[in-house]
Amino acid sequence: MPGLIDTIVIAAIVSAAVTALGWFASHWSETRLEAKRRDEKIVDVQTALLAEIESNLTRYEEIDLDDHVADMTGRILRKGRAQAFTPFVPRDAPDIVFEAVLPDVHILPTETIDDVVAYYKQEYKLRELVEDLRSDRYRELEQERKARIYKDYVWQIKTIVITGEQARRALRESLGLDGRAVSSPGADLIPASENP
Repeated sequence: MPGLIDTIVIAAIVSAAVTALGWFASHWSETRLEAKRRDEKIVDVQTALLAEIESNLTRYEEIDLDDHVADMTGRILRKGRAQAFTPFVPRDAPDIVFEAVLPDVHILPTETIDDVVAYYKQEYKLRELVEDLRSDRYRELEQERKARIYKDYVWQIKTIVITGEQARRALRESLGLDGRAVSSPGADLIPASENP
């Protein structure tokens, strides 16, 4: 009988060890799979944000902002018009990618989050300013004040270009794309000016 008890004890120990190893292997495999999924999600989120930011920057880089503000303020301040000139400012499309990934933005690397959030904060500020420029209150302002506000609007676009370049650079570095430059020609030619 003592041999039978020893066999039962050994079988129980072996069974417990196999169960523990199976649990450990399963847990390790699940943890590794979760980490892989998280890494894939980080890459997907960063790639989508990079695409949206580059698309947004392209639309700003299509015009010379300094020439534009000079032309528009000249039109606003021109005397001798029967009716005061008010520039039309179109609404920009919403940032659908950022708004969709906002709940997951915390998974991004810290350096990337800082630059991306700073960029989108500027985009939101511009969106609010555009609504002000489209309002009746703006239309009714005196021309000098209207021109100063329009200069602020263009200055805000310049700020967006700068923060957008920083976000673009951070995302590209994080994705390992920093060796391949895709920066638009002329992007460096849009300096931020001091707010007049």
